[in-house]
Amino acid sequence: MKKISLFLFTLLLLPLAAKAQTDFRFGFQVSPSFSWIDSDDKHISANGSNLGLKLGARGEFFFAERYALVTGVGFFFNAGGTMLYEYGGDFWPNSELSSEALHSLPPEVDLKYSIRYVEVPLSLKLLTPEIGRDLKVFVEIPAFFIGFRSQARGDISKAGPLDSNDENIQKDVLPLSLSWGAGAGGEYILRGNGRGDTNILFGVFYQQGFMDVTTNKAMKYLDNPLELTEEKSKAIIRAITLHLGVMF
Repeated sequence: MKKISLFLFTLLLLPLAAKAQTDFRFGFQVSPSFSWIDSDDKHISANGSNLGLKLGARGEFFFAERYALVTGVGFFFNAGGTMLYEYGGDFWPNSELSSEALHSLPPEVDLKYSIRYVEVPLSLKLLTPEIGRDLKVFVEIPAFFIGFRSQARGDISKAGPLDSNDENIQKDVLPLSLSWGAGAGGEYILRGNGRGDTNILFGVFYQQGFMDVTTNKAMKYLDNPLELTEEKSKAIIRAITLHLGVMF
């Protein structure tokens, strides 16, 4: 609750900063996002995506007529996805799960990750002159994202009587996320043609992680169900976001 209050307080202060800077624009985004998790282990595969939401504030610092540095702060809700594990094991060993039996899962099990990040983006925006009437096109490339994990929940399915929902798996998800991406879209100008006008933003962004999502402390069974070995795969989050926002 304190984190949310601090976030909202920051949003209230940013418009004041915007008025003090002639080459600065301030805005908000409410953007649905589809994310999934890929693994470099051939025995672990993506088996479902998460419908999430990006909610936050963004600022654009223009250093030339049509070039700006973009940053901000916001929440990335329900990032992650579902992965199918062909082998069994203890995949969330650091977490205090609702049952000790969940630390010994059977093969062919689905694990769903639902992660919330406090996210700080940084990108370079290139904006065209007006095309037609009251429309501009932009690209943001490169784009980088720093995410700070604030919550991580997990669901277990296809495990028979061991199926479980809403497990706290925060200790098995890394606290920091680094990713890159790119995006493109348009700005519809609601009034006038100046940079200080109100613009509606729309576009599509792609995002891909640099870092492993998990802590790599998991243990898996191989041929002998009584012997465990380290599970060292790298799992990264990929996401496609439908960017919707407003700039002032």
